[in-house]
Amino acid sequence: MRMSIAIPTYEVKGRGVEFLNDLFRTIEIQTFKDFEVVVSDHSKDDKLVDVVDEFQYKFDITYVKNKNDLGNGPANTNNAIRNCSGDIIKVMFQDDFFYDDEALQKIHDSFDDKHDWLVCGSNHTQDDGHTFYWNLYPRWNDSIIQGVNSISSPSVMAAKKKVFDQIKFDESLVMMMDCEIYYHIKKEFGEPIYLHDILVSNRVHSEQISSRYNASANSTNNLDREVQYCISKHLE
Repeated sequence: MRMSIAIPTYEVKGRGVEFLNDLFRTIEIQTFKDFEVVVSDHSKDDKLVDVVDEFQYKFDITYVKNKNDLGNGPANTNNAIRNCSGDIIKVMFQDDFFYDDEALQKIHDSFDDKHDWLVCGSNHTQDDGHTFYWNLYPRWNDSIIQGVNSISSPSVMAAKKKVFDQIKFDESLVMMMDCEIYYHIKKEFGEPIYLHDILVSNRVHSEQISSRYNASANSTNNLDREVQYCISKHLE
């Protein structure tokens, strides 16, 4: 089965080039080679094009420049996925990267006829991309719809194309975009494969959307509003 890596990008306050370059370098060394990369660029400038041009002869890249304002991260992620053609679609945020050079191979080989999606283990890295801590091994909990995330960011997920053909990231959400889609997919397609190998590093930095959202004066109210929306959408 061919894989697609869906990468939503933006300028990240001037650090988008650095982050995408780091991610591409971990893609370049993957042992599994039957994949495409789809970049959906929401940047206001064209600086990420230079990174794409540098790597376009190293692996198959489709670059999509968003001409219209998609509004937020979920919409940009959906656009990246929409342009994927692989049998398995792996979501990767541009500020995260693969921790294991066999990550794609392990994800590919773990899929079977009984499961339609997968979540893998992850760790976190400081802004330098070299200091690693907090290994997270994904597990399910029913409170995930209330924001108790025991899986991690969308960078740990992969799904068969038919899943994303039916279910999209909810574009009205920010903080709950991951928890909501995990709950939604499980409701429609059943349990994921829980791959406990640490395959992805989540970069923690001040410019990521969740950090800026948490720092806002109304962050608690915004999260509460999103949780109530998700509960109403799925449980009422």
